[in-house]
Amino acid sequence: MKAIVFDDEKTIRNVLKKVLEKEGLKVKTYESGEDAIDIVEKEKPDIVFLDIFMEDSNGIEILREIVSKDNYPFIVMISGHDEYKYIIEAMKLGAYDYIVKPFDISQIRKVVNDIKKSIDASPVIEKPTIDIIGKSPAMRNIFKLIGRASSSLEPVLITGESGTGKEVIAKLIHLYSDRKNKPFVAVNCAAIPSGLVESELFGYEKGAFTGADKSKKGKFLAADGGTIFLDEISEMPLEAQGKLLRVIQEMEVSPVGSNSVYKVDVKIIAATNKDLVKLTAEGKFREDLFYRLSVIEINIPPLRERKEDIPDLIELFTKQALEKHGLKRGGFTKEAVECMKKYDYPGNVRELKNIVFKLIAIYRERPITPDLLPDFIVGDKSVSSSADWKEGLEKEVSRLISSGKRSIYIKLLSDFEEVILRETLKHTRGNISEASKLLGIHRNTIHRKIEELNIQVKEKNESIV
Repeated sequence: MKAIVFDDEKTIRNVLKKVLEKEGLKVKTYESGEDAIDIVEKEKPDIVFLDIFMEDSNGIEILREIVSKDNYPFIVMISGHDEYKYIIEAMKLGAYDYIVKPFDISQIRKVVNDIKKSIDASPVIEKPTIDIIGKSPAMRNIFKLIGRASSSLEPVLITGESGTGKEVIAKLIHLYSDRKNKPFVAVNCAAIPSGLVESELFGYEKGAFTGADKSKKGKFLAADGGTIFLDEISEMPLEAQGKLLRVIQEMEVSPVGSNSVYKVDVKIIAATNKDLVKLTAEGKFREDLFYRLSVIEINIPPLRERKEDIPDLIELFTKQALEKHGLKRGGFTKEAVECMKKYDYPGNVRELKNIVFKLIAIYRERPITPDLLPDFIVGDKSVSSSADWKEGLEKEVSRLISSGKRSIYIKLLSDFEEVILRETLKHTRGNISEASKLLGIHRNTIHRKIEELNIQVKEKNESIV
């Protein structure tokens, strides 16, 4: 590895050169920053240590120019100024770190070793060419349904947990249909006050109600020729559901306060994270509307059930985040991606996207290694709570139920007994009398459970019998 130091203080240059060489770097030092850009382009160093204020040059301006080039080095700003405005400006422009003089030698060693890890790591930054990712069998089936839905005039119902990407699927259906050059109008039914649903969807005439000082075209007329996406359809009031059913059947709308009827040509896509079958049985959703909307139904599985898609999604969101922040490099190492695959993402794809964007915003062009991931992803083993194991138990119960298992209570009780006994006996080094006191059960019960559960007791002592 190569490093260059730009600083007009001889002592600083000498100290840095000595420290960096001990860390195995080849080092060149310069008193002036006047020719810094040319030197960096010629030498192609891995790291540049750059003073903010030199007699003949401004380190911030040098930083600004270096980061405008392709494949620029890691830049560490060094300065006697600790004012927040300089630190913020340097980090905003793309500096890897900002070290205030007089600095501790350990600071330099740490930043060098961090950069070494970053250079050795392999960031995931290849650019995907499509806006949705998924190679899992579940997603392949969804893509097939998208193809069928895009060529059909029938309504589509998209179901799935919050954050699974229902609107993305709706947009894909529109994009691959012959309506792609026509409007795509998204409506969040949950965000419209119940008394205004009809006027929002179908429009209204001037004077139709208090405050209607001019006519307004509704969402259906705005989507004419294209696609209307009714998100959170389960939140639509029953009265409005009846009018929506009529629109679907007749393909015509009548604005509130008007006797006129307008023909519309729209592709209708609805979405919900609720169980519409259950809501229908409870009388909270019209059965006839449910059957009319679900001619083609697409269920998006939660991200925890298609974890093989996580690496590609991370790559997609990394590309988007880098573009958003105007960064030319950065991303997640393969090791970090492997860690992220193990997390269940209760917020699904939306949560994963937020995590990626947040980490890119914080670490910018620094490759994101496992040690930079949040504790809730990598698992903070030093911290545990009753909520943690209860949540794990809840997930296991749900998994067993969904997989059709029977005698779940007996199985889980047996598993818990085995864990409790095994860990307690490990703690007591096989001393059953001590284990009996800790657990509050008779030693004969422990003997019986050891045989029933086939627990291997190691390091037994004389007190075990």
